[in-house]
Amino acid sequence: MTIRLIVTEKPSVARDIARVLGARKRGQGYIDGQGVRITWCVGHLVELAPPQTYNPAWKSWRLDNLPMIPERFDLQPRSGATDQWQVVRRLMGDASLVDVVNACDAGREGELIFAHAYQLASCQRPVQRLWISSMTDGAIQEGFARLRPGPSMQPLEDAARCRAEADWLIGLNATRAMTVRLRDSGGGALLSLGRVQTPTLALIADRETEIEGFEPRTYWHVRAQLETDAGTWEATWTRLDARGRPLKPPAKGSEPADDAWPDRIWEREVAESVLARLQRAPTGVVHKVQRRDKREPPPLLY
Repeated sequence: MTIRLIVTEKPSVARDIARVLGARKRGQGYIDGQGVRITWCVGHLVELAPPQTYNPAWKSWRLDNLPMIPERFDLQPRSGATDQWQVVRRLMGDASLVDVVNACDAGREGELIFAHAYQLASCQRPVQRLWISSMTDGAIQEGFARLRPGPSMQPLEDAARCRAEADWLIGLNATRAMTVRLRDSGGGALLSLGRVQTPTLALIADRETEIEGFEPRTYWHVRAQLETDAGTWEATWTRLDARGRPLKPPAKGSEPADDAWPDRIWEREVAESVLARLQRAPTGVVHKVQRRDKREPPPLLY
């Protein structure tokens, strides 16, 4: 009897697939039936090994141990998930397997979760990829009818491995370097640095510095209440470009120069001179009227 092993990321997904494929027999950490066996990884079941597994000296947080760069990265089961790892490893080593289906989430991390478990289990069976974004019965059935060859997902797996190994190299080395430096200067806090969190924190810190250093400037608007037989409205004075056309306001979210704001007058004397010209000429001519319906989407969330 041959068995197809299906590996999911979460137990809930395994139950949905088992229901659609007709697998009913429940075992410890897997579901069996109809020629398939379904198990799960509970997230990142396998992770990159810590520094001391490569070199015992790397267990000590010392600057002379840095940088820590393994020749190759080793894997180990995640702490607290060894029981499920034993199940997955045993099932991947079953001699009756005909192939293994990667049914982890469709994305880079789902590819990595499966690849790490497959590698650490030393599994040699052919791999098929279930690629679906919906867990409806129809989507699951269609996905199994159109399984992708595992090797076709190699570029995505490579990207996922690169992300994980970059996190290890930057996070562990930078965290230790900064923490030891702080400790040597009398501080005792852990300074956590990372490939994503540190540049993100820098963006927030830079923006906060800009806000704290902001210096307000006074500017003036000149507005007039205009009246015709057709009605009354308020008009705002704006500067014109070199061709005599009104300047457009800067785009939202930009950091424009002062002269990019067409309706702002930065000198009080200029505003007063514009106002004086309006008062000396109480009538005017409408040169152009434009009217249009406009759809504007709601602003993005903060």
